[in-house]
Amino acid sequence: MNKTMQRTMLAVSLAAIMAVAACSNGNENTKSDAENKKATNTTSNATSNTETVSSEPLNVTMTLMAGSKTPDSWAEHTLEEELSKAMNRKVDVQPIFLPDWSELNTKINLMMSAKDTRPNILWTGDTKEFSKWVEAGIAQDLTPSLQKYGKDILDYYTQDTMFYHWDKSGKIFRVPGDVPEASYMTTILRKDWLDNLGLQEPKTLDEYVNVLRAFTKDDPDKNGKNDTYGLSGDNYYRSLAPFFYAYGIDVENFMKQDDGSIKFGALMPQVKTVLELLQGLYKEGVLDPRMTTSANNDDGKVNDIFASGKVGSFYRWVDYFNPGNSTTISFKKLNPTGQYISIDPIQGPDGFSSDMPDAQIGWCYLIVTDTIDTDSAVQVLDTMAKPEVFKQLAFGKEGEHYTMNKGEFVPTIQPEEGSKLGLGNFGWIMQRKDAANIKNTPEVTEMFTKKIETSQPMRDKIVVFKAIDRPEWDKYSADIKKVRDELFWGIITGKTPVSAFDDFEKQYLKLGGKQIDEEAVSLFNTQQEERTAYDAWYEANIVPYK
Repeated sequence: MNKTMQRTMLAVSLAAIMAVAACSNGNENTKSDAENKKATNTTSNATSNTETVSSEPLNVTMTLMAGSKTPDSWAEHTLEEELSKAMNRKVDVQPIFLPDWSELNTKINLMMSAKDTRPNILWTGDTKEFSKWVEAGIAQDLTPSLQKYGKDILDYYTQDTMFYHWDKSGKIFRVPGDVPEASYMTTILRKDWLDNLGLQEPKTLDEYVNVLRAFTKDDPDKNGKNDTYGLSGDNYYRSLAPFFYAYGIDVENFMKQDDGSIKFGALMPQVKTVLELLQGLYKEGVLDPRMTTSANNDDGKVNDIFASGKVGSFYRWVDYFNPGNSTTISFKKLNPTGQYISIDPIQGPDGFSSDMPDAQIGWCYLIVTDTIDTDSAVQVLDTMAKPEVFKQLAFGKEGEHYTMNKGEFVPTIQPEEGSKLGLGNFGWIMQRKDAANIKNTPEVTEMFTKKIETSQPMRDKIVVFKAIDRPEWDKYSADIKKVRDELFWGIITGKTPVSAFDDFEKQYLKLGGKQIDEEAVSLFNTQQEERTAYDAWYEANIVPYK
């Protein structure tokens, strides 16, 4: 049967092809823990991926969610060639394209419910079913295989990131799929407007507010019209980070306090100060009123506002500084002389400043199920993690699908052709965000690197919970966040007095905040103990294999 026919059958009957795949693999992991440990102990450090478990052909099924989901694509064949070369055996990749996000978890849970429908490698998001898969033995421990065949994976992901995927039993049942940059947003400012008005780049919150006022009231684009705003963005608190972060608060997360305790950030007293400032700026017309409604949660709408050139500042994506970014291209077409710059995070009254950190957990992860031996699966994933293989799967072949002009990525094909080639289909699986992501210019790569440092102050303050299961948070947080959002945006728009904030903590506790707090403290304390054990484990079990 040719490969095209296999793909057709896969689309028609997922269960049928999974059964065929399971039969053809014959790769169930029948090794005992003791045998695996023995194999690990007798394998030398940094074993090459050319050392294989078997010379038999390997059929590997994996779920995919990214890209255009093109079957039997150029990218798929390229990956098979790279895998066959690296593993010294014929490898046939059989993608299982996952459905729309609204149906995603239902489909994954259905596939994972029976061995003959389980994929060999599962890509998934933050599912509550994970712990059940571990308990049932469906998710396999990858530690011995990572030691033998996972050097590229272990080198790429940080010790902090791997902690959030480590089990307290001393095993790794999942690996990160896509981990964002340490910080991927920045304070963006119109440099040409600063020059037009004779203003200096702001450093402090007071200076920033004065610049925003000038961008609103002093005709910064010199068109004689009152048609500009100081700040815009989406209807998320991230758009207001220059204000909240100047005071060292994040209203979405638990925050570490000076006395060692933790507290939900939205309850901290500095929030009231920030809301009062924002209310005044909204009344003055400095804040774009569009950002105060949920209609502006659409990235496309915010991108259009950015491209229009009528706003002086955003807290938005670093990626905007890539010349090939579509929003940046639109902005330059509409504003040929316009120039946005990225500035350092705004300093608050006490000198504190920080960019918004990413949790570095990874928003999706990969599980090797009980339908394949872990050595083979890790070899597949580690090959995909290699920079040169990643670049081919994401961008194509240099000289054929793109060129590099003075360090700048220049595609030579149209996006629709890239979709036909399957470029991006394997996205979110070992997704590299370093220099291998050649879409970023060297300047943008340097900017991302710098943001590791500029986001560290808030990374030190924000509590990132390792536990997937937070039943009290799941039970009560939706009502609490609804009350918070109505209150905070009500204050900002002037519909609610600032003094209403004083009652928020009472509302929080009444809506289940006490239970959330108790759970958070317990998880945090347990996590601190686990981290101590993990660091020792990592030193012994991972560092020697990097």
